[in-house]
Amino acid sequence: MHIALFAGVEPLSFAQAIKEGKWVEEMKEELQSIEGNGTWELVKLPKGKKAIGVKWVYKIKHKPNGDVAKYKARLVARGFLRKKGN
Repeated sequence: MHIALFAGVEPLSFAQAIKEGKWVEEMKEELQSIEGNGTWELVKLPKGKKAIGVKWVYKIKHKPNGDVAKYKARLVARGFLRKKGN
């Protein structure tokens, strides 16, 4: 019964999402899309600089009748941590 109550709940963390196959598949799709589009490029970090972190964001998209249309996982840069000049 408890599982049914949480079936339509978006995970709040990677640790929660990795436990469910549907979210794992969506994360794989997102990484393939990023690689395929050349959105990000891995580069060597300059000495004395810190990398900007990333965060997974999960969203359940619904049809007008309320049924689940799609599970969406997005990998976003935590750019708000960046400071001017760094």
